[in-house]
Amino acid sequence: MGKIDGEDYYCGKRFAPRSSTREKRRGKKGTSYIQRVIVLLIAFLILTALFLGPIMDFFHGPWGVGRVYPEKADYTIGRRISIGNVGTDSLDYNLTLAVPYNISGNNIQYIDNINWNIEPEIHQKYGSDWKSWDREIDYKGSEEIQINYSVRTTTVPWDYSGKESGTVDDISENLKDQYNKNQWNVKDNDGNRVDRNDGDDRLDVMIEPNHPVIKEKAEDIVQGEDNVYDKSRAIYDWINENIDYEIGETERLPKHAIWVLESGTGDCDEQSFLYASLSRAVGIPAWMELGVLYDRVGQRWGAHGWIRTKFVSEDGSGGWVNIDLVNDQFYFRDALRFTSWVDDGAEGHLENFYYYIEYKNSSIKIENDFKNIRMGTEGRIVSEDGWAIPGFGRWIAVPAVIISTLIYSKKADFSHY
Repeated sequence: MGKIDGEDYYCGKRFAPRSSTREKRRGKKGTSYIQRVIVLLIAFLILTALFLGPIMDFFHGPWGVGRVYPEKADYTIGRRISIGNVGTDSLDYNLTLAVPYNISGNNIQYIDNINWNIEPEIHQKYGSDWKSWDREIDYKGSEEIQINYSVRTTTVPWDYSGKESGTVDDISENLKDQYNKNQWNVKDNDGNRVDRNDGDDRLDVMIEPNHPVIKEKAEDIVQGEDNVYDKSRAIYDWINENIDYEIGETERLPKHAIWVLESGTGDCDEQSFLYASLSRAVGIPAWMELGVLYDRVGQRWGAHGWIRTKFVSEDGSGGWVNIDLVNDQFYFRDALRFTSWVDDGAEGHLENFYYYIEYKNSSIKIENDFKNIRMGTEGRIVSEDGWAIPGFGRWIAVPAVIISTLIYSKKADFSHY
């Protein structure tokens, strides 16, 4: 993706053979020719430094290979939820969505404005604001809920390492109690627990650190690691090496952690369920963060799930950090994502986020999509987990300018060309 064709990029001159009458000047001309080539090479390096960033920006995205991100982003997202009555009676429905909020640390996320075409009711649930629409649609009728979010976000690379990391014992017991447990018993529409992964003889749990297979695998992965950072990194690396990305079916619930582990595939939230299970199994709290992610190639937004987890230093300080399994981001958060809701670990809350609409008396057809209304970015930051070289432009441009200055200080003679 994105390479320069050497033939098209050629910018030198083709010179005729030198006349034998000027043979005595070959020494000087040979030196000048080398200097000319060096200067042209320097020009190429400087231009590369200037233009590589935008080129790699273009190739960044959930399906791209670039790992260059904007330092800041300012955008408006449009969300459309279309609800159609496809039954034989009037349709009563309740649509409930989390109200996104500011994430103040490092200016990660600031909500400038939220507006909608149909006024919702705002109420408190799980300690935060939610908006809901209780509506009725006539037989064969339909309507759309349209919501626009204007947001400012910042890319944050958390500069931690194993050198200053504390151990699991340094993490507060309250946080462990909040998250280090099984979460989300999967049920059918009648409220009965189910086993969707045929033949494993266990009822489904989305995040299951207490499963014996999860516990054994987690201990094996972190064997030899003694601090929070290195254990978290080991789990992240293992999933990246052993679990393939596979787009999940939008018409069903996600795979649970054991299913992902045994199948070797999973999408964003499915791999995150596995990560949370493995991390919790070794004592490190990890939980879901849900929202949308921007694809710069397709210029579109899509629903996304990733991990929020705990880093703690030897003195007990630290805080939460993000991990995105399918986008190669460890202790890194790019500005091209928008958080709708963060899981609090309580039973039923994560499940309710996925079941955002309830209905009765009829049958329903739902379409849920996002669009990019406006996007502005500034600055660039390179993720160390990508193939791009951090500070690539500076590393090329600065030496190039210095070398160029030294060459020109010798007053090279190019008058013969």
